[in-house]
Amino acid sequence: MKVLFQDYTFNAATKQITFNTTDIVSLNQVLVITNVTDNVIIYNFADPAKGGVIANNVLTLTYDTTTMSNTDSLQIFLDLYGTPSTDDSVVLLRRLIQLLTPIATQDSQQRQRVSIDVISSGTITTVQNVASYAGVDARFPIIDQARNTFANGIRQNLTY
Repeated sequence: MKVLFQDYTFNAATKQITFNTTDIVSLNQVLVITNVTDNVIIYNFADPAKGGVIANNVLTLTYDTTTMSNTDSLQIFLDLYGTPSTDDSVVLLRRLIQLLTPIATQDSQQRQRVSIDVISSGTITTVQNVASYAGVDARFPIIDQARNTFANGIRQNLTY
């Protein structure tokens, strides 16, 4: 994934660009660097005259930048394909898988084991605006139905 990288420090006298990131930037990730103030390409991975070496996220350029200014604006394109820290979908997928991990015990067919206690409280003749039944909040049947619908309709159809 080609990304415009904007958090850098440029030292024209030493021909160095420091990538201000906690991620490790390697030379094969750097695609092209252009000094947009002077309209000059100062790094191109395909041109040996405009190459460089990188160590500790500091790129030392082959191109002579000593006539440039440290405040010149640079356009830096990096290839960050597959880097988890820049791809939010990987983080979100990991969270989704973690949320789908069952909390309780499973049987041999990977089904959730549920214990049901029988509560005997008598006979109900008329039901009007039930707030709770036998000390249990009336919203729980709705919550249970939503969980069952998710488990039977969505969860079993997920593939990854």
